[in-house]
Amino acid sequence: MSQTPDIRPADSLDPADGAARSSLRRRANGAPAVRKIRRWPLITLRCLITVFLLLTLVQPVLAGMFITGDVDLLDLHEINALTIGFLSWLLVINTVLLWRPGRGPAWPIGLAVVLAVLVQTQTGTGFSRSLGVHIPLGVALVAVATALTYWAFAYRGGRR
Repeated sequence: MSQTPDIRPADSLDPADGAARSSLRRRANGAPAVRKIRRWPLITLRCLITVFLLLTLVQPVLAGMFITGDVDLLDLHEINALTIGFLSWLLVINTVLLWRPGRGPAWPIGLAVVLAVLVQTQTGTGFSRSLGVHIPLGVALVAVATALTYWAFAYRGGRR
């Protein structure tokens, strides 16, 4: 059986050359195998979105405790909001990394950008004391964060 010079069997490749090995593997029927999905962007996304969701769920608790008279919690509410804003942009970066080089889907990038913009809008309405927008937007943020968290843990990279 002759082989073309630029394609070697996977057994003859240098074990240290993982990129070449994964791109030249073949299935039993001779068809090229699906490229291996990188797991670290998905694991990082799961960690980030979990922390993001937990901090987002803490926000209404802090606001409620402030309203009931513990005025010191307004400062903690603000610090938490700024942390959520920072994490939202880390989520955008991480979803890009999930797509490339992680070989995951591209649509979470759009959802993460929408989430980051909503967080920035939420922070602005909070500082301007526009509670008519601030409270419903907070509910929407929790819903979107919950949906993205669910997807991140349900997604199994490499399966199409």
